[in-house]
Amino acid sequence: MIDENIRKKVIDIFGVDVVDEILLTDDYHIVFCFDYNKLAESELFILSGNIEYYGIEKADHLYVKDLLPYIEYNNPVSYVIGKDKYLDYLFKLIDYSKSDSEVYFPFRVNGELVWVVCTFHTIKKDNNFRLVFGRVNWMTNKMPDAVKYYQNKYIDMLTGLYSAEALRYHLRQADESSLSYGLYFDIDNFKRINDVFGHMKGDKYLRELGQKFLFSEKYNKHYYRLGGDEFFVYLVDSTEKEAYKTALQIIYDVEKLNQEGEQVEVSASIGIIPIKGSNFKVEDLLDLADKAMYHAKGRGKGNISYARDV
Repeated sequence: MIDENIRKKVIDIFGVDVVDEILLTDDYHIVFCFDYNKLAESELFILSGNIEYYGIEKADHLYVKDLLPYIEYNNPVSYVIGKDKYLDYLFKLIDYSKSDSEVYFPFRVNGELVWVVCTFHTIKKDNNFRLVFGRVNWMTNKMPDAVKYYQNKYIDMLTGLYSAEALRYHLRQADESSLSYGLYFDIDNFKRINDVFGHMKGDKYLRELGQKFLFSEKYNKHYYRLGGDEFFVYLVDSTEKEAYKTALQIIYDVEKLNQEGEQVEVSASIGIIPIKGSNFKVEDLLDLADKAMYHAKGRGKGNISYARDV
């Protein structure tokens, strides 16, 4: 609490109101509050600052949901946890944040991606409302280190696909009642690309293959590079027929890619495993998928095997 006597004394001596000049500060630093219990439906009260600085139009009544269209969902965190879950993720960050911890919001301001850095403090909690105060500290074009960490951990830098850590994360989020499929594969004769053309050409091949896979991404079809020339496809809520169809497409894509204008004699060996519910150990599942892949490889290059065949 601010001592009102001290506040008045400072105003009399220095002509400065600590509330206006220090706490509420300037147009750049926005101070606001809202009822967390109502989330997006809560009215957003702007206590100080100018929201137009951040490309947001002023309104007589502003609600939290009015800010949602400004959020840029194409960012590393949203890519990993899913765009449909990203908003809940942001609200949870606000709920769990401490007054000295920063929360980063990706905004699209004048067509440009910026990160708006805020701090939050909840001052009252009961069954009727939960008043949250927030402060916009600054805006930056530079990706925050916390987001960069997320990107480095969950996104493969060479191909742009999900990483092995992202696969483990996604598998741990598996729905208890779902039946999904996983495809574990590597590139047959990939070593030949490195030996004949060099490692830079091998990396180029993997990047181009990654681009093909990214183009094939769907809401329930996710591609991962596990390391080297090993990959995984996670087909969420899918069928064995769809898994086999996807495996055939992978073999086609791998074999079709050219290297330096010459047909590269490579293919893919693929192991297919069912992923039932969520009651499994991730490492055991990946180990079984790896065995299915090597079973396929043992039958000759460009083959497909199921976990039940192992």
